[in-house]
Amino acid sequence: MPKIVNKDAEKSDMVTMLSGLGITHEQICSVLKISKPTLYKYYQDELNTGKAEANTKVAQNLFRMATGEGREAVTASIFWLKTQANWKETQTIEVKDATEENQRFKELAQRIRDHRLSESDSTELTH
Repeated sequence: MPKIVNKDAEKSDMVTMLSGLGITHEQICSVLKISKPTLYKYYQDELNTGKAEANTKVAQNLFRMATGEGREAVTASIFWLKTQANWKETQTIEVKDATEENQRFKELAQRIRDHRLSESDSTELTH
């Protein structure tokens, strides 16, 4: 024999509120002393409504902060743009062909060696 569920306005409001606060379905079941299938069968609208209403309030507050002024406006704006406008932070690594620089360095090093050798040759000749 299936369990009889006494759904009333108070329990419906409680499920809506708990869902909006992010309470897990398992925890809501514990509060109401019902199973998950029973919760889904009788309170699916309340679960959806609670979550949607809470998300709406948070989004409104975030939008208010993001379009305001002050330090929190910057953080809220960045978060909003990343989640709603598909902005992302990227790091660019530039790979550069250093062949020309390496060649110039080798030539410079060779000129320094040649110059030192010519100095040592001239010093030996004068002494």
